[in-house]
Amino acid sequence: MTLSANNASDRARQILSLTERLGERLAFETKALEAHRPQDIHAGIEETRQLSNLYRMETARLKADPTLLSGLGDTLKSQLRTATENFMEIAKRHAVAVEAARAVTEGILQAIATDVSERKAQGASYGPGARQIYREPTSLNLSHKA
Repeated sequence: MTLSANNASDRARQILSLTERLGERLAFETKALEAHRPQDIHAGIEETRQLSNLYRMETARLKADPTLLSGLGDTLKSQLRTATENFMEIAKRHAVAVEAARAVTEGILQAIATDVSERKAQGASYGPGARQIYREPTSLNLSHKA
C-alpha cells in the first residue's frame, strides 16, 4: 500500500494530508491515555496502524528517492515542513503517554503476580523453626514465570 501520485505536487498534497490525519489520530490517542481512558482508543487502532505504516513507507520512499518531490513550490514545501514538525511533536508526546501506560500496566501485572505467588507460598516444615518458602512471581496463567 503506497500513495499513487501523478506528480510531485500531488504526492506532496497526499503526504500532507496523511501527516495531518496521522497527527490527529495520535493526538486523540494521547488525550485518551492521559485521561486514563485507553478503552477509547480501541475503535481507531486499525486506522492508526494503517496510517502509520503508510507514513513509514512513504517517508522511506522519499528518503531513497528525493526526486519524487522535486519542483515543489515554496508554499507547499513550507506546509509540508510545518505539518511534519507538528507531527513530530505530537509523536513525542504520544510516545511518552504510551510508555507511561505500559509502565503502569506492567506494574499492576507484577503486583498481581507477586500476590498470587505469596498466596501460594508453601510451608517448609512444622514446629518452632517453621517458615514459608516464597517462590518468584509467576504469570497469571500459572504455567510460566513472570
